[in-house]
Amino acid sequence: MRINPFKPGSPVPVGMFAGRLNELDKLEHGFAQTRAGQPINFLVTGDRGIGKSSLLWFESAVARGKVESGDFGYFKFCVASTQISEKTDLVTFLKILQKEIAREVGKTEVVRKFLAETWDFLQRVKIMDSSIDRARKDSEEEIVISDFCHSLAETVARITQPGQGEDRREGLVIVIDEADNASAELRLGYLLKTITEALLRASCNHVCFIVAGLPDTFDKLRQSHESSVRIFDPLPIRELEIKDRRRVVELGMAEANKLNVAGKITIAEDAKEQIALLSEGYPHFIQQFAFSAFNAAKGSEITLDDVNSSAYSRGGAIETIGLKYYQSDFYDKIKSDEYRQVLKIMAARGNDWIKKSEIRAEFKGTEGRLSNAIQALTSRRIIQKDSAKDGVYRLQQRGFALWIQYFGDPKSAR
Repeated sequence: MRINPFKPGSPVPVGMFAGRLNELDKLEHGFAQTRAGQPINFLVTGDRGIGKSSLLWFESAVARGKVESGDFGYFKFCVASTQISEKTDLVTFLKILQKEIAREVGKTEVVRKFLAETWDFLQRVKIMDSSIDRARKDSEEEIVISDFCHSLAETVARITQPGQGEDRREGLVIVIDEADNASAELRLGYLLKTITEALLRASCNHVCFIVAGLPDTFDKLRQSHESSVRIFDPLPIRELEIKDRRRVVELGMAEANKLNVAGKITIAEDAKEQIALLSEGYPHFIQQFAFSAFNAAKGSEITLDDVNSSAYSRGGAIETIGLKYYQSDFYDKIKSDEYRQVLKIMAARGNDWIKKSEIRAEFKGTEGRLSNAIQALTSRRIIQKDSAKDGVYRLQQRGFALWIQYFGDPKSAR
């Protein structure tokens, strides 16, 4: 049995990363600025499957000096990474960051002792009881944040100006992924603005924040503090270009031939092109289509038929992607069959633009219910409104349309 090199369920390994040259340039310029004491923070946003986590994985390796930057040589930062869930509270969030920093820099007994003393206060802080009144909770949180900022500034000073025999770092990169999950209680925008301002007052100028999440992360931050988004340079992540999609497949095939030394495995050009087209430029989707096609291939070459049969079959790539990315939008986010009826009408057009009047011609319901459905689907970002034309809409992705057509209705699944 052959080892499949494609990884649809996780960030791609550094050696299989392709494209994103503009985004890499911006982030690495930010690292250079931070190294020079002129830090830049970034807000990385994009749809699910667009490759945010893979980009962060790669750039974390660059920041640590594991991979050379094209224009700025090797960096040597400490990198602390965390993910946010709906249950993440302030104390847990700060403790995770502290532990990540300690893992990176606490290599010697002297440094571990320094960290234990510097962050001693945080070990004594308990999860704040939700039953205490808001004013008291706010007051306690302010004290915790203030102590955190002081300890963070001391730690960055230590790693940038280490003692004898200690490993010097150029600063600290803090990566916060899945920030769109942040609860209102966490007040993430307010927290990050407070921390960055406190570091500035402490003359701590070697910390770079990279916050990543779905497009509504921008609104989440702003809701907790109106001006919090101003501390970030926005970095929206869009679909990969065709040439970069092909490159992802080629890198995967090169890895396949390292893992499977018994015989060389190739992929036909039209098969590679079909994966590039079906994926719509979403790196996760490229990995899934390639993974399924690789498993379907019987001979030494992956053919166009392997790609198509493994994409459209039961349990294939489209259904798998749908279960991960589309099923929630189709069933969980909308409870009305009339809303799903609108999606099915639109899916027949792929993700081409369609007028409301064209939807109305096929819609079995009143004008009011159609308007409500379109408004709800638009507000939940399940469908997209044409900003240049009134009453024109489309599905966000062609893959969503394919999934609806083939697997969205179990009674009519092919």
